[in-house]
Amino acid sequence: MNRNDLYLHMLDATAKLQHEIALMLEARVVEAEKSRNWICHHINSSNLEGHEHQMKQTGEIHEHVIELIDGLTKMENSLNRHMQALLGSNDSGSGDSGGSGGLGNLFSFGEDEK
Repeated sequence: MNRNDLYLHMLDATAKLQHEIALMLEARVVEAEKSRNWICHHINSSNLEGHEHQMKQTGEIHEHVIELIDGLTKMENSLNRHMQALLGSNDSGSGDSGGSGGLGNLFSFGEDEK
């Protein structure tokens, strides 16, 4: 295999990995919806005694959500680093000052174009 074939093979593997991650995230969405429904129906003043206990329960739920978001962020950052290493940088010496991961203005999210 030449270098281009290897790169294409690596890109294909990365695409398959991201597809599998998407399937896992879809399953997590279903699970999260079930959790949300349960929380909305069971975490209220009639099921929890006292304000302190209510705050403790909601704090624990909030911590779980934050941990999930943190894990997803770490996973996506890792995938981004792998893609950057695979694709390389087109702008030699310019660095990543734009914060877009070498993707130009693709993900500028409303930043002013200069």
